Amino acid sequence: MSTNIAELLKLKELASLSSKRKPKIILNPKEKSNNEENLDEDIIYDTAEWKLSKEQLEFIQKLSTNNLLSNEDKILYVFDKLCKQYTYDDNILSYMQKIDNETFALPDWYGKDVDIDWEKNRETHNRRVCYEVSRYLAESLRELFKNDESCNICIFWDKELTHYFVGLTCNDYSITLDLDDFNNIKDLTRIKTGLTIEGINILNDDKGKFKYALNNFNESRSKYAIKKIESEIKSLTIDNKEQNENINQTEDSDDIIFLKYAIQILNEKYNIDSQGLFEYMKEIIDIKLGPESRKKVWKRLEGNLDEDTRYIRSLILNVHDKEYIIDVDEKILRLFDESELTEKNAVFIPYKELNRNWRS
Repeated sequence: MSTNIAELLKLKELASLSSKRKPKIILNPKEKSNNEENLDEDIIYDTAEWKLSKEQLEFIQKLSTNNLLSNEDKILYVFDKLCKQYTYDDNILSYMQKIDNETFALPDWYGKDVDIDWEKNRETHNRRVCYEVSRYLAESLRELFKNDESCNICIFWDKELTHYFVGLTCNDYSITLDLDDFNNIKDLTRIKTGLTIEGINILNDDKGKFKYALNNFNESRSKYAIKKIESEIKSLTIDNKEQNENINQTEDSDDIIFLKYAIQILNEKYNIDSQGLFEYMKEIIDIKLGPESRKKVWKRLEGNLDEDTRYIRSLILNVHDKEYIIDVDEKILRLFDESELTEKNAVFIPYKELNRNWRS
């Protein structure tokens, strides 16, 4: 597949208009040539190789020969598979430094500029950051359409937001694809729990081909997490009353009982990861109780070495003058005492008090 720079520049303009932010175009380093100095100033080559696992390559090769699926459906199949395969690594957020209201900084070694040791360590789990999943997606699509000269694919980099996402343009449409859009529950979580895809943005689609395929994929799915959970709870309480006896016999308020059911469903039915549980419950709480009812805290997960220690986010709630915590690691909601934040070797840390000074 050759890269048509002119088409990618048109795609970048559409993406800029849609997001009201100008990204940089990131190209596959395999295509780096002696003409790099002639590229537009907003086009650079990635610092890490775009490559696929053997399993993903076999999946793409099989998908490419399926003549019963449209190209649009194939794109959605790839997107869906990656969302189910990986989870967002929210430990990276413990390194984030806010420069101003719309500018952030992260260490490049956390997924952006990586070496062999990094990639080897990542093979031991399925947690990934936007840099990594965007490369998987971009390379998957490049492999899928390697014989289609009308199709051009790149990664977009919003430098100030330290964020990668994917762009694709062809004869019929132009789209961006973002598996971990941090403005919503990430599609890495949404797809696992039967929600709609929200991270694909259709920039241009005169024939409505991609819109039709996306609407068809989303047709039987709920857009709203809280509506999905309300429906699940209604079904659960009818069909599994004995199983839920412990929840029903507590003295908790209706709101707390609802949240406990939600956690149980996300854990037992969908086996959701800790970061996905945080995002899902945060959105439900903000809609049902209001964002003023909760605050974020870090939970420290000790590793064998200091560099292996991870930090993930949990939620402290104030409901009817009682404090609770949603411990997304343990996947439970329980009463909470503020002294847990100040005790010696505290596991939970106030959100603003964690400082990982990676610049020194």
